[in-house]
Amino acid sequence: MSSLASANVEFSGTTRRFHFREQTSDEAVVRMVLVNKQYDPTRLARYPELIAFARRREASGLKPLIVDAGANIGATSLYFCVQYPSAEVVAVEPDRDNADLLSRNVAGLNVEVIRGALSSNQGRARVVDVGRGHWAYRTESIAGTEPAPDTIPHVTINDIYASRAAGFFPFIAKIDIEGAERDLFSDNTEWVARTPLIIIELHDWMLPKAGTSAPFLRCISRLDRDFVYRGEDIYSIANDLDALAAA
Repeated sequence: MSSLASANVEFSGTTRRFHFREQTSDEAVVRMVLVNKQYDPTRLARYPELIAFARRREASGLKPLIVDAGANIGATSLYFCVQYPSAEVVAVEPDRDNADLLSRNVAGLNVEVIRGALSSNQGRARVVDVGRGHWAYRTESIAGTEPAPDTIPHVTINDIYASRAAGFFPFIAKIDIEGAERDLFSDNTEWVARTPLIIIELHDWMLPKAGTSAPFLRCISRLDRDFVYRGEDIYSIANDLDALAAA
C-alpha cells in the first residue's frame, strides 16, 4: 500500500495541506494541476471575455457553478476554488479511495463531493481498475437486473444544473472520465449549450476504435462554439456568451 504524504498549497493567502499517495499517479496529478497549472484559463485568448461574462452574472446575484468530473483526489477542485473563490464546485469521482482523499483535500471549501459515475442517463455503474494507476479508473454501466453489490449511481450534468437552478449559473465543466465521454455526449446534452467553458480530455488514444470521441464531436459540431487545443485537453467555448448572460 502506498504511503500517504502531504504538501503545503498556498490558498487565498493561507496555506492548506494537500494529501496524496507517494510514488503513485497522485504525484503526477499534483505536478500537472497545482504546479504546472494544466487548467489555467488565463492562457486562453478569450479569458477576458469569459471573466466578463462571469462578472455580469455575479452582478445579478448569481454564483458560478463548476463541475469537476473525474475529480480524482481534488487537485483540480482546489485549483478552481483558488481561481474562482465565489464559485461552488461539484466534484464527481467514482473510486472510493480517491473520493475519500478528495473529501479530505477540499474540506471546508465550497465543494460538494459526489461519489458517482458521470453519465447521460440515470442508472448505476461499477468501477473498473485497468491497472494504470489511481487516475485511470474507468466505469462500466450495469443493467438494472444485474446483481452487483458495490455499485455507484450515475450522475448527470443536467441534474446537477437543475439542483442548483436557484442562485447559480453554469460556468465551467471539466471532464476527464477515461472514455465515458462516449456515453455522456450520446444523449441528454442540453447542458452543453448552457456551459460557457467545457474542458475535456478525449480518450481515443487509450481506447482505439471504440469511438469514444465521436458523440462529443457530433454534439459540439451542431453548436456555435470555439474548439481550442491546449496540451491533452480540448477547450470548447461558447460563442454566444452575451445571450447566456441575458438568460
